[in-house]
Amino acid sequence: MKNILNWIQTHYIWSGAIILILVIGGYKIFQNGQSTTDLFTVAKGDVVQRVIVTGNTKAVKTVELGFENNGKVARTYVDVGTRVVVGQTLVSLDQSSLSADLLSAEATLASSQARLDELKKGTRPEEIAIAQTGVDNAQTSVIDAESNMSSKLIDAYTRVDDAIHNNVDQLFSNPRTTNPQFNPTLTDSQLKNDINQSRSDIETTLNTWKTTAGNLNAPQPNLDQIKLFVDKVALAVNSLSSSSNLSQTTVDGYKTSISTARTNISTAISNLTAAQEKLNSARSALALAKDTLSLKKNGNTPEVIKAQEAVVLQNQAKVQSVQSQLSKMSLRSPLNGIVTKQDAKEGEIVTPGKTVISVISDSDLEIESNVSEINIGKVSIGNPVDITLDAFPGETFTGTVTYIDPGETIVGGVVNYKVTIVFSQKYPQMKSGLTTNLDIKTATKTDVIRIPEYSLIRKEGALSVSKKEGEKFVEVPVTIGLVGQDGFVEVLSGLNVGDVINAVVPVQ
Repeated sequence: MKNILNWIQTHYIWSGAIILILVIGGYKIFQNGQSTTDLFTVAKGDVVQRVIVTGNTKAVKTVELGFENNGKVARTYVDVGTRVVVGQTLVSLDQSSLSADLLSAEATLASSQARLDELKKGTRPEEIAIAQTGVDNAQTSVIDAESNMSSKLIDAYTRVDDAIHNNVDQLFSNPRTTNPQFNPTLTDSQLKNDINQSRSDIETTLNTWKTTAGNLNAPQPNLDQIKLFVDKVALAVNSLSSSSNLSQTTVDGYKTSISTARTNISTAISNLTAAQEKLNSARSALALAKDTLSLKKNGNTPEVIKAQEAVVLQNQAKVQSVQSQLSKMSLRSPLNGIVTKQDAKEGEIVTPGKTVISVISDSDLEIESNVSEINIGKVSIGNPVDITLDAFPGETFTGTVTYIDPGETIVGGVVNYKVTIVFSQKYPQMKSGLTTNLDIKTATKTDVIRIPEYSLIRKEGALSVSKKEGEKFVEVPVTIGLVGQDGFVEVLSGLNVGDVINAVVPVQ
């Protein structure tokens, strides 16, 4: 009986102990957030930091084309889906008016260029010969004009001499002396004195003129002075009337003689004026002919050539302007690609600036993705990217981050930044608009001390680990570096290779 009691007592004691151990162990597991404690030996390895996002493929280049000016569509060359190459004509407008303008501008340019070439070559011998003939003819004309002038001078002297000595002097006493006297009685004594003084001066003029008559190089007499003298005599004669000392017949004879004198002097003046004008004209023509001959012999001046060169440049600019306008009458593809939009119809009038053709590059694709503000600081241009697509299961493609938009993009109320990734090579099977899964390797460190991230103890902003020292574990502070996507972190200080730490392994 006693043995039975002892067995029962021992059985309950052990059962209680087992239950107590299970309860304590369960409590510890519960207290540690459903985790178990394991040991980890510190070693070196690689730590890779990644950012995992999605994106979509898109054409690297997309162009939308429209006309700068309005016009009527003459012809369309492509439809949506047509594959085009650089420079291929897609749509053209009616060019008939501009084509005519171009022909006119080109003709004007050719004419001005021909003139420039002619100026640069200089004068032809035939032209110089013609110019020399012009000089010879002009010289002959001058000789004739000088001869005519000489004859008119002699004639003028004869007429004036006759008018004074034969027609006027009958009214004077001692007319050819220094003290001539006008015989008729005049009430105007001043007029009589002027007539007497003028007659003395005119005699001196006639004596000098007599020795130089016909000489073109000698000073010519002042015929206006002689004409004024005769006019005054006519005024005096016209004031005379018959008296006991002067008959009317004599007065009429005076008047007739003075009228004849005035006519001869006027004729002389008129003849000399006409002869002088003819001589001046001949001399001017000779000077012009000589200048023309000299110019043709010496060739064209640099200033004349430069002026014509400027004309050629202006005409070239006109041709280029029309050509530029013509080039804008056709839309040409700026890249190799595929037409995605074609709204032009033959015969319709297009509006300036309106897109009528769209083309995307057909082989050069890139990926555009949004990265959250939490991860954007990790991403840098040049990061390698592993790319997978639902359209190509089981295949992995590679690429590189080439652009990070400096401005934010709000997606669903969350701040994101656009990131562009380009494929490392061309993949002909790719299409625009495909969904992609992107594994961006933002940082990699090889052969560094690393530990599981879950082994870190975080207290009041500081990090430490439970390190085994002898038979016990102590907390030692650590400094970490790169945090990997696979759960490992780089240790910069606090641990060495071979150290053993407690790692709290989360329960799966």
